[in-house]
Amino acid sequence: MSPVGRAEGMARLRRVIARIEAESGPASERVVRRLPLVHAFDSALGGGLADDALHEIAPAKPQDGAAAMGFALALAAGFLNRRPASALFIGEGFAAEEWGALYGPGLVAHGLSLSRLVFVRAPDAALAFWAIEEALKCGAPAVVVGEIWSLKGYSLAASRRLLLAARKGKVPALLILASAYGQAERLSSAAETRFEIAAAPSARIPAAAGFDIPGPFACGARLIKSRLARAGPFVDADSPSKDGRSSKRPTDSPSEDGRPSGRPAVRDQRSRLQTHDVDRVIRLQWRSQDMTFKDMTFRDIGVDDQAISLPLAAASGDRSRAAARPRR
Repeated sequence: MSPVGRAEGMARLRRVIARIEAESGPASERVVRRLPLVHAFDSALGGGLADDALHEIAPAKPQDGAAAMGFALALAAGFLNRRPASALFIGEGFAAEEWGALYGPGLVAHGLSLSRLVFVRAPDAALAFWAIEEALKCGAPAVVVGEIWSLKGYSLAASRRLLLAARKGKVPALLILASAYGQAERLSSAAETRFEIAAAPSARIPAAAGFDIPGPFACGARLIKSRLARAGPFVDADSPSKDGRSSKRPTDSPSEDGRPSGRPAVRDQRSRLQTHDVDRVIRLQWRSQDMTFKDMTFRDIGVDDQAISLPLAAASGDRSRAAARPRR
């Protein structure tokens, strides 16, 4: 392309971005509410994942697609637990054919209520991106989860449209880049965060008879990207006041004895961020009963020695082995 053509292309792209930003409204009105993960990530995220941003999730290897979906489902359950609305799952048709459909009882075990889930299947990636953008802009869902296989049309401009749509609707977007395995560090997008997810063995649940059964979902996660563009004041999602703002005072400066002094802190959200090692893998275990992740990275116990106790409900047709034996 000639220099004149490149200049015209850049000018056209700037006009498109300016129009999108104008439609999204002023950034100064943004109030950030965050979903905590674990301390190892929260310290680099300013407290957790923003509920009005685009968050990308990529599998580490081709066989880690299910783990990436499990991580996204856990995040969706966390966001869904904070709002009375429903969650919207939008998937490209080929991604569903490649990885299979979601399993209802598994979703329930993950902490998701089936009555609050809406599923949309798009024939191609372009229509999936359009549906995700429109759902985000309307502001109705509690969270929008997208699963995309074809990344040909996923550019910096396309990702920025999704980010600004999430800003406008104040809805979090969780985008699973199903075919981006091994490419998490090379992607260029406007997403606020990007995670690379790998499968990990879960704890075991002792069975009444026979082999033990798999326990809670577990995965290895790397925070590849954390970009807090135009970040606003931090608000604790667990303590909203009547006007929707935090009832706590995260801006208070502590006094010498560690208590709040009442003086407004001059540090903004970025000053609380800590240096994060993108090569560090955090082993997570999802606890659906309290909607939280548990950091299993520094456990001294081997995976084979971990045992948890969870109540198991027997189906109406199940019988014990003793009852199944014929009487003589």
